[in-house]
Amino acid sequence: MNTKMMIRSALMGALTILAVSCFGDGDYRNEYDSHLLIQFEPDQEYQWNDFADQFFHGGKDTVAFYPSISMGPVYFFAKLEDDNETFLGGSAICCGKDADASEGRDPSYFAVYDKDGGNQKSHAYLVFHEAAGSQMPEHFIQIYIPNTESSCSAEYLYVHNVQAAVQAAKYGVNLAGGPFQAEDYFLLTITGMLGTKVAGTKEVKLVDGTKAIEEWTKVEIDSFGQIDAIEFKLTSSRSDFPLYCCLDDLGLHYVEIYQ
Repeated sequence: MNTKMMIRSALMGALTILAVSCFGDGDYRNEYDSHLLIQFEPDQEYQWNDFADQFFHGGKDTVAFYPSISMGPVYFFAKLEDDNETFLGGSAICCGKDADASEGRDPSYFAVYDKDGGNQKSHAYLVFHEAAGSQMPEHFIQIYIPNTESSCSAEYLYVHNVQAAVQAAKYGVNLAGGPFQAEDYFLLTITGMLGTKVAGTKEVKLVDGTKAIEEWTKVEIDSFGQIDAIEFKLTSSRSDFPLYCCLDDLGLHYVEIYQ
């Protein structure tokens, strides 16, 4: 039975209005930047599960699972079992932090490897977990575009490692082949989509040989241009490597045109 606790929280996104123009017959154009930063506010209650007590030994990882999470026009998806409690793959909302990857500690799969939590010291962030194909949602991130005249462009996002990934790479925890060697890697591939077409891809080595990302790292994805979805893919040179990473602070540029 999972330990339950209630945290008053909300998902927050900052908007910067760049221009609003009105045309004849009521038509108008609305242009703005959206910075989606996961944060807590005392306005809305979500149920959080201490998933670690049952599965990951020690209660370090505080995490909540939902089939979909909306932040304005942006939707993050997860795949759950029919009971809507057992997480399979995709996105999870997390607020754990664990900056100790020393050998001999139990791994934290849903805790960022950071003493301050989310990017800009926010209280929460998303963890993405790559699972087998049937255990993944159809999409990771989808963006609602109201009509064919409107558009959304990618700008940037921030990524980080979970504690378990850094610990596995450094000390070989739960890896049959031991610690990472110079030729090993843990790779995140980010793909921007527009309909069924690939708008662009970006690769980020979360662990490159013996060097792991150990801070929130900005990834520029403005080369994607117009998108309506973003997909993540995690791969590693080690078949038993924990395929989890962290995401926060997604920057998008919207142009909405209504006629």
